Amino acid sequence: MAHSKTFNLHGGKTFSNLRQFAKHLQKMDGKSFKHHVTDTKNDFANWTRHALKKDDLADKLEKRMDKVEMELEVLRHLVFEDQKKKKTTTKKTTTNNSKSKK
Repeated sequence: MAHSKTFNLHGGKTFSNLRQFAKHLQKMDGKSFKHHVTDTKNDFANWTRHALKKDDLADKLEKRMDKVEMELEVLRHLVFEDQKKKKTTTKKTTTNNSKSKK
């Protein structure tokens, strides 16, 4: 079954990436959060795993029952991804510069 990247929040709002998710978590009221995260389900972890294919983050979100803790986990993940991209970009630039000097 194909999963849409769009998550439909209780109340009608939607998001389709982790940055939008973090912003929605920040503004989300407790009732909406508890609609999606209970003792028996975690819609956000499921969405992260199946729609975004980010199992490592989904594993962490499954353990979070608090909105602020979940938001922090998503933000940590985003910072880590940004740092990883910068390192990759720096390596490519350094490699390309050294090749052009030869």
